[in-house]
Amino acid sequence: MYTDINPQLLQILGIIIAVIFVIVVIVVYRDARILRKSHEDIDHRVEKLRLGDMIARLNIPFSKYDHNTSDLDKERHIWACEHCPHPDKCERMFDGEDLDPAHFCPNYRDLKKIKG
Repeated sequence: MYTDINPQLLQILGIIIAVIFVIVVIVVYRDARILRKSHEDIDHRVEKLRLGDMIARLNIPFSKYDHNTSDLDKERHIWACEHCPHPDKCERMFDGEDLDPAHFCPNYRDLKKIKG
């Protein structure tokens, strides 16, 4: 036995599918915006620390660091910089003293890999 689908039922199903589609688009857009904002916040934190100065000192364009480093690795670099056991050596190096960051910077090895 074959019966036709009620046109009103098709309209209701179409409306339900359209509403679900709009909700999905809104959620995806919102989540992408939140992730982008989080990424920008991490980049800002990197630039404010000695880490940003070290990236510049090694002649690594920040855009290269940004594109070649995951947000998770950036957070790890930030943590290592904030908990550095030798911030005095870092400051002295940036003040002009001839110190090799390979001997004291916890992020140096990773940054050299990014530089290539």
